[in-house]
Amino acid sequence: MEVCGQADAFEIVQVKEGEVLNLHPGVDLTEDDQIQWSYVSGNLSTRIAKMNRGEIDTHYDERFAGRVQIDKTGVLTISNIRTNETGLFEAFIIINKQISEKKFNVEVLGTSHGNTTTTTTPTTPTTPTTHPQMKDFSPRNEDYPEHCGVTEVLVRSVLSGLVVIATAVILVEHLCCSVRGRIQSSV
Repeated sequence: MEVCGQADAFEIVQVKEGEVLNLHPGVDLTEDDQIQWSYVSGNLSTRIAKMNRGEIDTHYDERFAGRVQIDKTGVLTISNIRTNETGLFEAFIIINKQISEKKFNVEVLGTSHGNTTTTTTPTTPTTPTTHPQMKDFSPRNEDYPEHCGVTEVLVRSVLSGLVVIATAVILVEHLCCSVRGRIQSSV
């Protein structure tokens, strides 16, 4: 896995409150590629959308519910953008096992009653940038209920083992009682 791109470079984007925000990852994606969009406000980074080999998921953060879309090319669209959504938007992209990133410092301009525009100052994250691992792009267990994690596999295995042991104990006890009964009845 190779990490490409400039870690600290970002594009500044201004948009008016209530408008549609479109962020393009700057690369042409195919169905085999992966992209994950995150929103950073202060010290908190939240995944908001992901495309993993053609499967798109945008159900991560309630604050963006029903307003976030990601198309097959990886473009993130947020409708009815709000001033409290000013912040850093990051796209982590995997193409041919190479990770790159694209950052957008989004400033949402609010409007007041007198037709003037007020500016919300963008927040910059104070934590160091961390690059995602391949596991960050893999589906989470909550995303796909038919898959279970390592802990669940371990618990199920232990419980299955206990059921087998209990069954063996009951079977041995039954056989011992059966043999004792025959011995006592023959005497």
